[in-house]
Amino acid sequence: MANEKNGNQALDYMQDAAKKIKGEIISRADGYLEGTYDPKAEAKKTLVKGTTTALLVLSIVTGLAFSGPAEINEDQTATQLNPAPVVLEIDDYMNTGVDDDDDADEQKGSRPGAMARFKQAVLNLPAAVKLLIVTPLWALGTGIMTAVSFLWNVIFASPLGAFIASFAVGFAVLIGLFAVTTKMLFPWIPLRKILSKKNILALGITALALAGADAAMPAFWHDYPVYAAALKFAVGGFVITLLATRLKKLNPMNALKTI
Repeated sequence: MANEKNGNQALDYMQDAAKKIKGEIISRADGYLEGTYDPKAEAKKTLVKGTTTALLVLSIVTGLAFSGPAEINEDQTATQLNPAPVVLEIDDYMNTGVDDDDDADEQKGSRPGAMARFKQAVLNLPAAVKLLIVTPLWALGTGIMTAVSFLWNVIFASPLGAFIASFAVGFAVLIGLFAVTTKMLFPWIPLRKILSKKNILALGITALALAGADAAMPAFWHDYPVYAAALKFAVGGFVITLLATRLKKLNPMNALKTI
């Protein structure tokens, strides 16, 4: 009887959820017909996002290709008028034993790479373009790479960074395990109810305690790194079980009202 009751409640939940989804689709369609949805505005937002992303990528590539503004704005006139001499070494085919296939492979391997071609294309641009456009892009890309390098060193090279990284990874793992496990066990409970503020706070405190244990326990317990994974699994599993048990008491129809 209990299983039949739970099955009927789950079926009622699915039907109500389908009605809500249908109502949302109709509401959006009505908004489109009434003019509240503007495709041109959405297209402009997409264009702005794409352009911004392209400029960021181009600035980083420019920062990697050039060492500084002086290299970008160097005068190419003298190089073009007085190119470097080309020296050809002609070896006897019969004496060296080098065949045409080896020559082709060598020429293929000597072709410039993508970064070299990009660099040469930038150097061939007009001086005004290099000064007004390429140089600011280089400055932006260099700034981004410097900031990322600094944050990387702070996060992974300092004790504080190691603590923050341990907390962030543990917090993400606990939230993922809790959400997936609870949703699989009690599919009628909406995800919004599962990831409520109280549950997120409880998981955050647990992750903070585990990160603190990683930082402090090795000084008092030398074998802690050996048992750290088992300890985290036990503590995290206990907290997740406790929170899931509390959610189990929710009536499916009461949970549906929170959607």
